[in-house]
Amino acid sequence: MKNSFWKENKRWIFLMTIIMMLQLVVASYFCVQKQGFHYDEYYSYYSSNVTHGLAPTDREWKDVSEIRSEFRVLEGEQFRYGMVKIMQSYDVHPPLYYMILHTICSLFPGVFSKWFGVGLNLLFFTICYWLLAYIAYHIFQKNKYMTAVVCLLFGFQVGVLSGITFIRMYMLLTMWCLGIVVWHIHTWKQGIKLSVLNSIALFVLVMAGFLTHYYYAVFLFFLAAYTCLYNWWGRKDLKGSILYGGVVCSGMLVAIIYYPSCLSHIFKGYRGTEAVGAFFDVKNTVSRIDFFTELMNQSVFGGALWFFVLIAVILFFAVFTGKKGMIMWKELLQQHEGILQIAFVTLGYFLVVAKTALLNAEEANRYELPIYGFCMLLMIAVIYYFVSCLLQETVILGEELKKKAGKSVPVLGCGLVMIALAFQIFALVQGKVQFLYQEDSVNVQWAAEHKDSVIVYLYNPNNVWMIWDESEELMQYETIYFVSLANDGPLEDMVLSEAKEVYVYAARMEQAETVIEDMMKKNPDLDTKEKIRELLYCDLYYLH
Repeated sequence: MKNSFWKENKRWIFLMTIIMMLQLVVASYFCVQKQGFHYDEYYSYYSSNVTHGLAPTDREWKDVSEIRSEFRVLEGEQFRYGMVKIMQSYDVHPPLYYMILHTICSLFPGVFSKWFGVGLNLLFFTICYWLLAYIAYHIFQKNKYMTAVVCLLFGFQVGVLSGITFIRMYMLLTMWCLGIVVWHIHTWKQGIKLSVLNSIALFVLVMAGFLTHYYYAVFLFFLAAYTCLYNWWGRKDLKGSILYGGVVCSGMLVAIIYYPSCLSHIFKGYRGTEAVGAFFDVKNTVSRIDFFTELMNQSVFGGALWFFVLIAVILFFAVFTGKKGMIMWKELLQQHEGILQIAFVTLGYFLVVAKTALLNAEEANRYELPIYGFCMLLMIAVIYYFVSCLLQETVILGEELKKKAGKSVPVLGCGLVMIALAFQIFALVQGKVQFLYQEDSVNVQWAAEHKDSVIVYLYNPNNVWMIWDESEELMQYETIYFVSLANDGPLEDMVLSEAKEVYVYAARMEQAETVIEDMMKKNPDLDTKEKIRELLYCDLYYLH
């Protein structure tokens, strides 16, 4: 049966593979363009490969080799998964993604490279592509062309490409969300009862997703709730619902037992507290939904969301004002019940995340990444089904109109696909893909050229993490003298008092100016201060 499927669909599979390869080429292009890192990306490497911990010592010189060692796996320290788990317990995320990244870094000890992270994301994207293809293939009742359209428009989304270039767990989270939907389509929609193998697969998917990101629990909640109610009320199978719910709860329970820190992260941690506060704040609801809707507009549809909504609305009224339109629409929904499940889960996840996620400008698109493929699928499905209703109505009105509609539908569909693709490509050309930090290459090169210079970093002790936002630049130097701005004592150091020139990274605090003035007073060769660059969390000064 399987061999027959491959033989009968060789051309389609070849087309799907070509689309995927083209998207991988485009994604790889943006990965090559990526020259710097977001702070969270540095943290991905640091918390995966930490040796001693990044802790600057006030008014002491630090050998930069110690900094470099914190972002790569050292010889003899490969595959330390226990340390990875402990590091994540101090943060606000579960450990699975970091364990996977640590595994890749362990295969190349002593090396720090963006390709470890983006390479994983390219792999996760490839799996996501075929999982979405499976979902679309069944949602559109084995319509190969509609499946190809969904996958074509998925891989060129700004949000997806930004997810690939962002070295965090969000592409992996997307993979688990798509994977568990595939499980439901395969197991439940075909009426297959839970077997031992299916139960184990569900158990693993629940555990893996939850141990990747806590937002997976939101996605799983809506998916499991819909599935239980559908199986209970729709199929009158209470026993099956209880068994299914038991497997899901068991997966969650084992994940919690394995990683009990998750409870404090969700209910007591600063992110959990912020999320709960934002969720129950009614006043922010409209503004947050508006914010994430616009992000989706740009990240998924290239700015064309409202155009396609307008098309859908026009088709909707055309169907419902047509002859027997209501009856046909109900019949279509009954035939394609799976689309309601995806719509329910997607809407639920979108609203909860919109209410709880961080509002960190365009970077916030990562939180909704798991449903970006579903959003595109839903929009295409709605338009497709409305057109199908109209086409069925022409059968009632006459054979001649049926022929005319049959000719116009492919043209209309092809035109809409080309419009959607054009908007996406235009967004890519406009530079909407995020997390590239191309300007960082110049800064890193500059630091490499000044590696033997006298470097001072004046840091805010209340936000030490800000130092490491420029980690790759700082790694280029030989040594760095760290000064806490909470210490108002005199600055005494022989190297600083005799240096002909000094480069100072200064956190934006009032005390920084005082420390720089004190440094210049104690060194007669330093009588000029120039600000040569503004960084995200500090300014770089040249004293000479």
